[in-house]
Amino acid sequence: MRIGPPALTLAVLLAALSAWPSSAQPIAIRSALTESERAQLDRGSIVLRRVRERRGPLTLIGGTSFQVVDLPPRAVWRALHDDAEHLRRMLPQVHSARQIREEENLRVMHFEHRVGVVRAGYAMRFQYDDQQKAVLFQLDESEPHTIRAGWGFMRVRRWGENQTLLSFGAMVDVGDGLLSGLVRPTLHEWILKIPWTLKQYVEGDGRSRYEG
Repeated sequence: MRIGPPALTLAVLLAALSAWPSSAQPIAIRSALTESERAQLDRGSIVLRRVRERRGPLTLIGGTSFQVVDLPPRAVWRALHDDAEHLRRMLPQVHSARQIREEENLRVMHFEHRVGVVRAGYAMRFQYDDQQKAVLFQLDESEPHTIRAGWGFMRVRRWGENQTLLSFGAMVDVGDGLLSGLVRPTLHEWILKIPWTLKQYVEGDGRSRYEG
């Protein structure tokens, strides 16, 4: 029997990785973070909560991370939801990203990473919930893939005036090959720093695309 994530519904994933009710207001979100973490976010730093876990045959790395973006939630959500063309620029160490298919609130994207001569490729299914401003993603096993498993979420919430708290969670098994052995610790950092790289793009080169 294949061991992997629970059925990816918004309620299941947010309960498992975010632990915040769907009706959470900014004050409730702040209370889920420690005083030190809130101070980090207000300084513009990313908050990382690393996790390593064995689940049956899977060796999973990931966790959760949080980043405040100096744009309102509608602008950050527009970047996540509407701009697949520039998604590569929002993610760390992605050599190429292309859309395979799209239907309503579901999008399948193929990604390729390169580290020296080592390459990794896979496709992710992104499921968008406009009401909750949340994205669920999961490895699409129907497409060729060099990683064993991967799933997670991104969620957009108001933080301060015209600011957004981007919450991210993911668990990934990168496999046992050369890629895993040489760069697993680096990959762990890349995975959790996705909110930071997204912040750099939407506040920088991409800002004019999402404001207004």
